[in-house]
Amino acid sequence: MPTSASLFPERRKFIAIVNPISGRRSMLPRVQEVREILQQRGASMEIAVTRGPEDATRIAAQVDSQADALLVAGGDGTACEVFNGLAGRKLPVAVFSSGTENLLARELRMPRAPRAIAHVLQHDLPREIDVGLLNGKRFMVVAGIGFDAECVARMNQLRRGHITHGDYFWPIWRTLWGHRFPYLEVETDGERVFEGRGLVLIGNMSRYSVGLRPLMRARPNDGLLDVIVLPCRGKLELLFAAQNVFRRRHLGQRGVVYRQCREFRVTSPDGAMMEQDGEFAGALPAVGSVLPGSASLLGATRE
Repeated sequence: MPTSASLFPERRKFIAIVNPISGRRSMLPRVQEVREILQQRGASMEIAVTRGPEDATRIAAQVDSQADALLVAGGDGTACEVFNGLAGRKLPVAVFSSGTENLLARELRMPRAPRAIAHVLQHDLPREIDVGLLNGKRFMVVAGIGFDAECVARMNQLRRGHITHGDYFWPIWRTLWGHRFPYLEVETDGERVFEGRGLVLIGNMSRYSVGLRPLMRARPNDGLLDVIVLPCRGKLELLFAAQNVFRRRHLGQRGVVYRQCREFRVTSPDGAMMEQDGEFAGALPAVGSVLPGSASLLGATRE
């Protein structure tokens, strides 16, 4: 049987976009190791380091058309920015995970060793992945409305550099006691599916924070987005819902809505915050859709 290396020409020119504050420590030394390995094989890699929000989007938008592939070294937010910068260009992308959660890399089982990443960049066959669209901006994994978005907003206000899971304790604690559960109106493919207080997750993949899988049926290449609404009027109901998600018993619980769709719309008379791929995304209304197969990933394990 032919290998991916024999089916696809060897790539030789690469760009790496590195977020130096993503996760626990800088990924720059490991990316430099990848570059050294590629240089030993006669290939080249330019490294661009981000300095602040939207930098990865700007860099990706300016990537040389002669580049064979792009390496993203950062968390889900950095990857999200990159795919927004590519704006539908199917330049092959490999993700070298370094963020706190790395949901995209974990969901697709991206390799973590520099030598494996170098091999993937040069030889792996691209895999087409769906992309979500929220108010005109792309996301790869999940968008949230309500409680989790407020936690993200608080985290962004406190963040000064590298973070770990422990840094989320105070943002989550403060949100738990201060969150006013908004009244939400949710539509999927033009059908009103929920009216009430709660939170909404809209995803392209099943994985969520700390190993939770609220969108259990989501697949990154099925041409659909998965939407779940967890009804919550207060802290106790939120904790009960979280417990059910943790035990993977949330589907079928009273009031829980789960839909697969191509388009969605969420509004609220109360107003509510949004996040996408772990980055604050403003306030409702939320209007979005799926862009089937519009991203090209390298290194993703095939089912």
